[in-house]
Amino acid sequence: MTKIIQMAAEGGQLPPKSKGSCPPYLWAVADIAYLCRLRGIEVVTLADANALEEGLLTNRRKGSRDVIVTWTPRLRAARDWLVSVRSRIWSEHGTPVPIDPRKRIIVVALDGASLKKSALDSAWQRIMRKAVKDGVISTEQRFGLHDLKHRGVTDTEGTRHDKREASSHKEEQMMDVYDLSVPIVTTPKGV
Repeated sequence: MTKIIQMAAEGGQLPPKSKGSCPPYLWAVADIAYLCRLRGIEVVTLADANALEEGLLTNRRKGSRDVIVTWTPRLRAARDWLVSVRSRIWSEHGTPVPIDPRKRIIVVALDGASLKKSALDSAWQRIMRKAVKDGVISTEQRFGLHDLKHRGVTDTEGTRHDKREASSHKEEQMMDVYDLSVPIVTTPKGV
């Protein structure tokens, strides 16, 4: 995951459509998906209104509850990067800036429009193919953007309850899907 995010950050600095380039938003979308335990669609629909003083307010789908993920320097950097890229693109294209912060989506395509989920999925598949081709990861190590949510839940410190609270799943059985950690337990007392 770290190698892919780094690769996307480097590729996002290159001119569009040049060798080794990728969309400038890709690394930040991946980092936010991991840090906030979000699906790709939930990241690309975040708006300025989701940035609160305490942290980033999620916009969950599929019946999960929203939470506020507290700011860390890494989360703030990813969100601020997306806003700066959006500002640059909107300025270059003369895109009117919506007054309503709920309509100022932070992830935009190179033409200034809101990024479509299909475009994000395509960009993700391209970087995965490039990572395998360049030897950054093996074919077996390929993963989907949604797997960053799984990894974020798994990497959350604390009990299973803490992980469930962070992931906002209403149903306990969803932890069997999203928490991939293996519990460490002690032997019985009589042994």
